[in-house]
Amino acid sequence: MDFFEHQDAARRQTGRLVLLFVVAVAAIVALVYGVVLLVVSLNVGAESLSRFPYLTTLGLTAGGVLTVVTLGSLYKTSQLAGGGAVVAQSLGGREVEPDTNDPGERRLLNVVEEMAIASGTPVPAVYILDREDAINAFAAGWSPDAAVIGVTHGAVEQFTRAELQGVVAHEFSHILHGDMRLNLRLIGVIFGVLVISVIGAGVMRSIAYSGRSSRSNNKNGGAALLAILAAGLALYVIGYVGVFFGRLIQSAISRQREFLADAAAVQFTRDPVGIADALRRLGGYPPGSGLDSSHAIENSHLMFGSTLSGFFAGMFATHPPLDRRIRRIDPKWQGHYLSPREGPPNDDTEPVSGVASFAAGSASPVAEPTEPVMGYAPGPTAASLVKQIGRPTPEHLRHAHELIEAVPTVLRQAAHTATGAQAVVLVLLLDRGDDAVRRRQLDMLTDEPFGPAATLAGRLVYEAVTLPVTLRLPLLDLSLPALSRLDAEAAAQLQAAVDAMIGADGRVELFEWTLRQVLWRRLTPGRPGVPRRGKRRLSGCRPALSVLLTTLAEAGHPGDGEAAAAAFRDAAGRLPRVSIKPAPRDRRSLAALTDAVDELAALVPGDQRSVVEACAAAVASDGRATATEAELLRAVGETLGVPVPPLLPGQRLV
Repeated sequence: MDFFEHQDAARRQTGRLVLLFVVAVAAIVALVYGVVLLVVSLNVGAESLSRFPYLTTLGLTAGGVLTVVTLGSLYKTSQLAGGGAVVAQSLGGREVEPDTNDPGERRLLNVVEEMAIASGTPVPAVYILDREDAINAFAAGWSPDAAVIGVTHGAVEQFTRAELQGVVAHEFSHILHGDMRLNLRLIGVIFGVLVISVIGAGVMRSIAYSGRSSRSNNKNGGAALLAILAAGLALYVIGYVGVFFGRLIQSAISRQREFLADAAAVQFTRDPVGIADALRRLGGYPPGSGLDSSHAIENSHLMFGSTLSGFFAGMFATHPPLDRRIRRIDPKWQGHYLSPREGPPNDDTEPVSGVASFAAGSASPVAEPTEPVMGYAPGPTAASLVKQIGRPTPEHLRHAHELIEAVPTVLRQAAHTATGAQAVVLVLLLDRGDDAVRRRQLDMLTDEPFGPAATLAGRLVYEAVTLPVTLRLPLLDLSLPALSRLDAEAAAQLQAAVDAMIGADGRVELFEWTLRQVLWRRLTPGRPGVPRRGKRRLSGCRPALSVLLTTLAEAGHPGDGEAAAAAFRDAAGRLPRVSIKPAPRDRRSLAALTDAVDELAALVPGDQRSVVEACAAAVASDGRATATEAELLRAVGETLGVPVPPLLPGQRLV
């Protein structure tokens, strides 16, 4: 399946989740209704029983149960509004500082950065579960631009770089294929069906305490307390129907997706040994994958390895057996697990602010043409570009590594601190061709409340204006984790400064628009990170499609109207059952482009595929891609919620 098919599959799984939820609620209603009838039959005579309002009572019972379960589910979901960070913190996670000097943490961050840039997703925040010696990991969040990666202390200490890369690739599969959103919804649903049992347990605890008090103060109150205790016990027992269905839902949704994520890790890295060895190391590690956190069971379906044990680990397992997962990857496996490491892995050394070199080679120098053109081997086609979405390859990983390595060290180091990341964003917007505009932009920073960030920006001017344009977005990606930690006031100040610097010359460049789009997705205050789930169709978005494809066609062929028209025709021809014309002159603005991509973000996944194919056709029309086209394609994908990997260059930039 490709990216869009995975999105559709995730939506179908959501439908299955709703169905199982309805079955669970119906079973609970039936049992509660049965208890009500039993109580009534024991307390009224046969004549009164014949006149009992059965349907009314059933309706009231169903309404009461549904209200309790729904409110419980909504309560839990509201707790998760903060997304993956809430999950990580509930498990005892600590966010890793982007500029950490710890070798194990540095290795982990480097692997995550490479995978993010290779897959075209924003670099996620990374958490370490310091108190967990077990081997485990997870990805959580409402959307790729609000995802977090969590890894246990044991995994960091035990995994080699190849094993860690396999596990991180496994987790990125969940990010790319829509699993995270489904998994967070699943936590809310499970809590909802468990809430009856929680209420029953609370009643029993309360009555037990009241019973001790009443025995000392009122020895005649025991009968009433026993009756209430029996009611609490009944609720608790009935609630375990919710436990049964909750675990059933959890295991049914999770197991097959773990097989798919393992396979995706092999596909992304083309290294079956890495992910297989990670599983073999897990099998030979005495602490296993179980977590000590009290939230381990409710989050089991998010994890790389199962956190369940005993009865739940069998019938309600959220993960396939470890040996089956290994044999899916390595059919010739002889059943031998890897022994635990006595000390941290020393198979590679991670520079404090760099990236470990790939076995395939080190970073290659990057030239600085005015407008780089990315050659391909073989030449790009719309189909090949779309096929890469959600399916990064080892070539993408290698290219991401080379891009990171090519960023000047001073900029790379700055991107990993809150102050430096703000400075990086500001210097990326400095005008490269007009000294007067650039001085005016720098003067603006003295009027903004930045202090150290403005001072550092002044020292990074040369590196920024001489930075190859192909490295601008990777550098911005490296800055995002540090920027995401800004408070609302600092984020708003940065946004205001960005807008001021963009407007310094009275016009908006395509890269400036791209940076603003990517940055806004990460920094907008109050935004929960949940993308709009639209139901719009292509036929209702013709003006927006016209603006987007006209802009993209002209971006690749500035000043060449005939070539731009040909690119537009190629792109428009990819839209099924929709006929559009180039946007009129008064609609060819970046403000109109912003409105257009926001509108297209509301399309259903199938129609989003058509839009991305059309954009890719515009880029591939002449068999080459400029850096401007690559950046614009990434920004459009970012807005649509579609992870567009970096366009792969050939042997050189020409």
